[in-house]
Amino acid sequence: MRLFKRLFKKRTVWLPTWPALLAGMVSFVLLFGFAFFGSHDFLAVHQPARGSKLLVVEAWLADASLERVAGLMTAEGSPYESVWLAGPALERGSFLEADYGTFAEVGAATLVALGVPREQVHAAPAAADLRHRTYHAAVEVREAIAAASPGGRPPAVFDLATQDVHARRSRLVYGKVFPGSEIGVVNLPPTGYDADGWYRSSSGMKNTVFEIVAYLYEKLGDGGR
Repeated sequence: MRLFKRLFKKRTVWLPTWPALLAGMVSFVLLFGFAFFGSHDFLAVHQPARGSKLLVVEAWLADASLERVAGLMTAEGSPYESVWLAGPALERGSFLEADYGTFAEVGAATLVALGVPREQVHAAPAAADLRHRTYHAAVEVREAIAAASPGGRPPAVFDLATQDVHARRSRLVYGKVFPGSEIGVVNLPPTGYDADGWYRSSSGMKNTVFEIVAYLYEKLGDGGR
């Protein structure tokens, strides 16, 4: 017994009562629900930059989204003087048409077909990288714009057009490639579900949950996708 008392001590341990446990669980559920259901609006940021005359478009967008981009370019009083299409190699159909091997080239041709003046449309094709696709596409855009600009300088301000919950992460990635530029975001509505009722759609739920994880991965690490 003496050996037992030497090896162990009796202490008082405070444990929460069931009302405290219940209150803690309810608080956790409420906080989690607020954060989760508010995540869509946080990710789907829409903040065009003041004074932007250049629009960069992630060219993997659906035709309906590119049609909205064409409307932005051709609208009366549009602030945009040029549009640059960013995108990697096509994942399907690239062998069918030699002229359109990347999303950037398909997107540029689509905008021209929708009435955007050809001299305003520029494609910046990127390689078919399996990782860091958004990052490499942004690098190609930066190089293409610099090559076409006096002095080879990146734009001081421009807008990035992308879709729904991809917006905040895309701006984060482009910010790494254009560290000295002010980057606005033009958020285009999703084509597969209603953004207001995203949680009632399997596509909306899947896209939002994926982007939550991907944004945290990019913010805390270096996803670059």
